[in-house]
Amino acid sequence: MSYNPIGLDAELYYVRNDVVSYYALPFKLLVPGETNSLHFTWHAKSKVEYTLGFQVDNPAVMDMPQANISARGEIPRKESVFRVDLLCTGTFDSEVAMEMQLNLTINSSKNITVLNFKRRKICFKKPEQEEKSPMYPGKNSSKDGRTAFDAVHTAPATSTRVFYISVGVCCAVIFLVAIILAVLHLHSMKRVELNDSMSESGSSQGLSQPSTQTTQYLRADTPNNATPVT
Repeated sequence: MSYNPIGLDAELYYVRNDVVSYYALPFKLLVPGETNSLHFTWHAKSKVEYTLGFQVDNPAVMDMPQANISARGEIPRKESVFRVDLLCTGTFDSEVAMEMQLNLTINSSKNITVLNFKRRKICFKKPEQEEKSPMYPGKNSSKDGRTAFDAVHTAPATSTRVFYISVGVCCAVIFLVAIILAVLHLHSMKRVELNDSMSESGSSQGLSQPSTQTTQYLRADTPNNATPVT
């Protein structure tokens, strides 16, 4: 079984020719921040069962490593490569110690070989998760970590909203008053026109009646109906 460091043209053997290299196992190799996975090459000549586990000393900085193989199974007879992903949480700049334990069982449950692979992973804080500087220092957070809204700085927005609502109400009232005045004006104009028409009709009737009476009672004397003078 060997380990191939990313970016290096070399391999580190932990088990070779059925012999475990206990000299190589204790070294805590450093994994750079830009390296997020480890690759191991393995195979077995005979049936060898394994169990795989991980440990991390600071889970807040790095998640538990994940392998692309099952946690329990049998080592393949042909040479193959499996991968272990080391994913940082991005919340802190720190160095994390992790350990991969591989238990090998050969032929009998009593014949168990334990291999511990130790690494030191460099993790960096993600820029988008950095704490933003408060707009109003000392007033943007509460004791429980939740954002606290400052009533002093939210007041202008409320005042502006009230102002626009008041202007809208005033415009509506003015519009209604204008409509009412227009209706009253039209109503008064109709009444004036009606009164004028009635007065004109009354005056025309008064002028026509005397002329009729005059033609009825006055007549011109003619020789036929003239009264003889004595």
